[in-house]
Amino acid sequence: MRAWKPGTRVLLFVLLAFGFTWVSQLVLGSTTGWRVDESLPTWSVTLALCMFAPLVSALITRAVTGGGASIGWRPRIRGNVRWYVVALLAPSVLTALGAVVYFLLVPGDFDPSASRYMAAAQAQLGVTASQAPLVLVAQLAFAALVAPFLNMLLAVGEEAGWRGFLYPELRERLSRPAAVIATGAIWGAWHAPVIAMGYNYGTSYLGFPALGILCMVAFCVAFGTLLCVLRDATDSVWASALAHGAINAVAGTGLYFSQSGRLGLLGPATLGILACIPTIVLCVVLLVMASRGVLPQEKEDQ
Repeated sequence: MRAWKPGTRVLLFVLLAFGFTWVSQLVLGSTTGWRVDESLPTWSVTLALCMFAPLVSALITRAVTGGGASIGWRPRIRGNVRWYVVALLAPSVLTALGAVVYFLLVPGDFDPSASRYMAAAQAQLGVTASQAPLVLVAQLAFAALVAPFLNMLLAVGEEAGWRGFLYPELRERLSRPAAVIATGAIWGAWHAPVIAMGYNYGTSYLGFPALGILCMVAFCVAFGTLLCVLRDATDSVWASALAHGAINAVAGTGLYFSQSGRLGLLGPATLGILACIPTIVLCVVLLVMASRGVLPQEKEDQ
């Protein structure tokens, strides 16, 4: 039997990953007025299940084509602890820097006392005004240090597809920087239906929803660069899954210090155009380093 070419495997994988996800989201969206409402169990379950569509698509593609590089299931923690630390902490650092950039450029939205959060903590948790700041600190610590490991169990469904299967396949045909960018762009475009239904950015911005989709693609290319570096450095998808879980946990923490408290195209969530600037800077640095061959290469490539 003639082996399938890498480009054909990529096409089959992308069609499956997009098909499973887009069909389920669009069918559900048609029943909720074309909007994402995470308060509905149907939406929460659908979004969680969609995170495994890339994994399922990778497994089907490998079974059908009989080819493809190793997905990288072994954690390979020994000798790679520093990379797992980067995976855990880098998203929090990027989120904090992004919030600083956003509030410096949009100072009118900055609430240093986090008054909205403090009021909500007192009303919903029954804590006193003096206890609310401690609750905020505890929640930020949980989001940065504990939640990433919980989120990782869902994020690995995506990472096994994007960084475990797609990225190595693209790297067979493209330069390393080009494969990184292409993987991030495809990952970002995969989010298009939910972005068009108001997820992450809302619906009230100029250029909705096209600009929101483009913004998501830009973020996924930028942050996805770090995820690809982690994949190469550890020869495993688990470091990428940890970083993915971490950004999912902390990306919205800038909202605690927002006067409006609303998701927007600019920020303060890390996916916003302004709040994403530090991540974009890191992306450029990593791509330049990759082009010069100074970043760790996946063991299979060495």
